[in-house]
Amino acid sequence: MKFFSIAGWSDSGKTTLISRLTEKFKVKNKRIAAVKNIPHKYHLQSKKKDSFKFLASGCLEAFLVARNEIVSMQRNDKKDKIFEILESKADNFDYILLEGLFRDDIPVIEVFDSQKNEAPKMSFKSLCALVTDKKNIDNINIPVFDFDDIDGVVQFMEDYHG
Repeated sequence: MKFFSIAGWSDSGKTTLISRLTEKFKVKNKRIAAVKNIPHKYHLQSKKKDSFKFLASGCLEAFLVARNEIVSMQRNDKKDKIFEILESKADNFDYILLEGLFRDDIPVIEVFDSQKNEAPKMSFKSLCALVTDKKNIDNINIPVFDFDDIDGVVQFMEDYHG
């Protein structure tokens, strides 16, 4: 199992990249999990909802169940708890793709749309690869992929050894 963080400015194409990678990996019979970080104060359920009350009362985990979906919720009182939870589930997946969630030992691929931003969000030193529409980028020592080169990104991820 491999973790990869996907970085980029808002509306740069992070979710699109994760969706396209997932589709390609699925064809290869790979099991993928995606994690969306919401960096602002946000509750999945309001304080008036049952699942919020379950967690507030001390439940270790609460589930929301709909016809074809299930959401698992846990309290997150420690910064690194999310990684503990993900690592405990790691054997179930070949790749876990983190959107906007980072840890020093997890490789980062940035999505950069030069039509929307002047420069990438992160320094090239912190990236393992860049996915962009920009054709010429100077002083970069990492692989650069076009938005449409999903096969290339998948191959890079499969070959990546850190």
